[in-house]
Amino acid sequence: MIESLEVIKEKSHEECSKLLVELISKQISRSENISIGLSGGSTPQLFYQLFAEKFFDYSNISLWTVDERHVDTSENISNQNMINSIFADTKLDVIEYIYNEDPHFSAESYTNKVLDKINKFNIAVLGVGDDGHIASLFPNTSAVDSNIKGFVKNEVNILTKWRITSTYQLLTDIEHLYLFVTGENKKEVIKKIGKENNLPVNKLIGLRKKTVLLTDQ
Repeated sequence: MIESLEVIKEKSHEECSKLLVELISKQISRSENISIGLSGGSTPQLFYQLFAEKFFDYSNISLWTVDERHVDTSENISNQNMINSIFADTKLDVIEYIYNEDPHFSAESYTNKVLDKINKFNIAVLGVGDDGHIASLFPNTSAVDSNIKGFVKNEVNILTKWRITSTYQLLTDIEHLYLFVTGENKKEVIKKIGKENNLPVNKLIGLRKKTVLLTDQ
């Protein structure tokens, strides 16, 4: 097990979601600006809903999108669409990804937008795919070799040809990073997390001083 990984196990997805709200709540005050990176998918949606209910009037919290499929943000498969819908009725500052037909331009624009707005990357919540990918850093794709701090295009050919993803350099700069991995379908990949192998998730863990894995498996 990679020493920098802390594992927290709860009994259910719901308990994991509630605990994640508690853990992140300890790092939030009304007097300081806070940035939180949010991932897509179904796993974090309950956590997002609970978080939105608790912090609905915190205008000092900025939310940025960890990765996005290269589609218009009105599409159902858009991560930004999901995030927008959950936080629409709150005062939280959603730093919205804007789609452009050119994926490189989309990535560059979002890099500028996020880095202009955020001085310190406080918190992020990431899922882990069955192949060990985090954000849209998939095994054997070009973005895993990027050395910029920000967002890059990445050809993955899963649902969409292109994804826009945070780079390792950005993800290692986050103070508190949570891997939120629940469900029986994640049993096999959880066995591989924190091990000395070449999965993208373990590369990230190895680059960081501390990473927390929150799971019900």
